[in-house]
Amino acid sequence: MRILALTQLYPTPLQQTLASFNRQQFAELSRLHELRIIRPIPWPMAALHLIRGQSMEKAPATTGSIAAQYPLYYYLPRVRNDLFGPCLESSVRKPVERTIESFRPDVLLTSWAHPDGWATMQFGRRAGLPVVLKVLGSDILVLATGRRRQRIVETLCGVESVIAVSEDLARHVIRMGAPPSRVHVVPEGLNTEIFSPGDQGVARSRLGLPASGKMILFVGNLLKSKGVVDLVRACAVLRDRGIQFFCRIVGQGSDAASVEQMIRTSHLADSVSCVGARPHAELADWFRASDVVTLPSYSEGIPNVLREAISCGKPFVSTSVGGIPEIADPSFSRLVPPGSIAELAEALAHMLEHTPQVDQSIVRRINISWGDSARLLAGHLEAAVDSRSTR
Repeated sequence: MRILALTQLYPTPLQQTLASFNRQQFAELSRLHELRIIRPIPWPMAALHLIRGQSMEKAPATTGSIAAQYPLYYYLPRVRNDLFGPCLESSVRKPVERTIESFRPDVLLTSWAHPDGWATMQFGRRAGLPVVLKVLGSDILVLATGRRRQRIVETLCGVESVIAVSEDLARHVIRMGAPPSRVHVVPEGLNTEIFSPGDQGVARSRLGLPASGKMILFVGNLLKSKGVVDLVRACAVLRDRGIQFFCRIVGQGSDAASVEQMIRTSHLADSVSCVGARPHAELADWFRASDVVTLPSYSEGIPNVLREAISCGKPFVSTSVGGIPEIADPSFSRLVPPGSIAELAEALAHMLEHTPQVDQSIVRRINISWGDSARLLAGHLEAAVDSRSTR
C-alpha cells in the first residue's frame, strides 16, 4: 500500500523536536508500507527562519528515512480562520497533485482536522482517493468554534475514516456528526527502550540539576491552555505553605514570555525556571530526575507526556479532561478540575510528601508500542482502501 500524508504536524529539518508523536508513528508505518510526506511550512515560520539566517532550501530533503516535501503555506494570520483550509489547499496544490500523479498513492493520510484535514479531503475527492483523518484533541476540543467549526464538521463527515487517539475524543467527533462506523480509536505509542525507569541521581547529574530536593516537572507547549500559568500560581501557593521543592518547565510556546514574567513577579525564580525545548530522547532523563510530573491542561486527547512519565516510573498530577482519565490510576495519579489552583497545589503537595511507586504492570496495560500503534493505523488505512474499491 502506498500512503501519502499531508500534515503540518511533522518535524522539519529546522524543527526536529516538533510533533515527535507523528514522527515515531510514521516511522513505524513506513516499515509496513511505502509512505511519503508533504509537510507544509507556514510562511510566518519560514520568514522567522530567514531572519535567523536559516534556510529550508539548504536543509536536507528528508526528515529521518521518509521522503518529505516542505512547500510554503500562505494565509492571513488571525483573519477568518475558516479560510485557512482553502488557503492551504491553494498553497500546496501543485506539489500534492504532482506527487499523486507520480507516486500513485492508494490512500491519503492527514493529521489535524483543520486546515490539514479539510484540504486533504479536497485533494482526495478530486483524485478519487480515500482520506483517513487523525484527530488529536485541541483540533476538535478547542478550535471547533464559529465558522471554523463548520469546516471541521464537514471534514469529519466527508473523510473515509476518522482516527481518534482516545475514547473520549472519539465520542466528541461522533457527537459532532461523524458516522460512528467510520470513527476508530488508535492510541499513540511509546518507545519503552527510551522511556523506562532509571536512577534519579544519575539523571539529575546528566541534566545539571540539584542532587537533592523534591522536583516538579512540566513538559509541554507553554500555552495557557496547557495550564502552565496555573502551575506557576500553584507553585506560589506551595512556597507560601513552606513546602520545599523546585520546579522545571520544559518546552516552548507563545505564552513563554508571560510564564517567565509571572515567575519573576511571583518571586519564584529561585525555585521555578523554564529550560526551553529539549530533544525528545532527552525527556526520559527529565522524567527520571523528577518526583512528580504535572500537566494541568484545560483540554487534551491523551497526552504522551503522561504516558512517558509513568513508563519512567513517575506519578502525575493532571486535570480530569479529555482522555486523561483513561490512563490515570489511583495508585500513581491524582486528577483535579482544570483551573483550580488550590486543588492543583494540594495534589502536588500530597505527591511531594507521599510520592507513590508506579506499578509497571499497570503501565504495560495502559501503554502500547509505536509498532503496535502503527499496525493499528495501517489496518484502518487498508480498510479505507478496501471500502473505496468495493463501492
